[in-house]
Amino acid sequence: MRLWKSWIVAKKDMRIYRKRRSLVVLTFFIPLLVAVGLPLILFHETSTKSIPASTVVGLLSSFAFFFMIIAALMPLYITSYNLVGEKIEKSLEPLLATPTSDSEILVGKYIASFIPVIATVWTGIFVFYALIDITTSKYIGYYYFPNTTSLILIFIGMPLAMLYGISSGTLASSRATSVQTAYQLGAASLIPFFVLYVLGEVQVISLSGSTNILIISLGLLIATIGIYFLSRNSFNREKILTVWK
Repeated sequence: MRLWKSWIVAKKDMRIYRKRRSLVVLTFFIPLLVAVGLPLILFHETSTKSIPASTVVGLLSSFAFFFMIIAALMPLYITSYNLVGEKIEKSLEPLLATPTSDSEILVGKYIASFIPVIATVWTGIFVFYALIDITTSKYIGYYYFPNTTSLILIFIGMPLAMLYGISSGTLASSRATSVQTAYQLGAASLIPFFVLYVLGEVQVISLSGSTNILIISLGLLIATIGIYFLSRNSFNREKILTVWK
């Protein structure tokens, strides 16, 4: 596989994304909204109520995990447009007619989705950590972030969550005939994330331990590899053109 061919595909896709303001706004707005909104909620609650420090720490772990959900969710906006968007832009058939292998096109689309998402989500979570520390330094007497779990979340969990979202969105996009359908199919793959988040909020499971985050990341890695191979099988010139016909 020639990665420089994949990079050409990625650059073309990123130029298309920049032209669609809704994708750009959503990609940047949602992570920053969460990064500012969650600390404001915590600040309001701690300033008006007497909440035990242990409860605050438990909430912080769940809040941080919420960024893994965002990391998986944001690529769906882009990858749902992957093939369906090519058809709308009338560039699907010319793309498939180029001397580029299916794997090179697929990897290029992964790159085009990964780069803008990791930039915005990492920006969002660093803003989140900074704002949370302003509150925790006053309420529990020390800066809660960064810690070992948060570093694992940033550099292992979130990138794997992004790849999981990209794989799911690409698979859905290769089988759908409209952007809305592709997004809905891809979004269904995020149900396990929301289940884990709710369980963490009600303290059925702990999202604060490094071991638990590593276990979740391992599960994401296994799922991503499986979905990638499904995507590669679906990302076939003949199959794609047959679906669209």
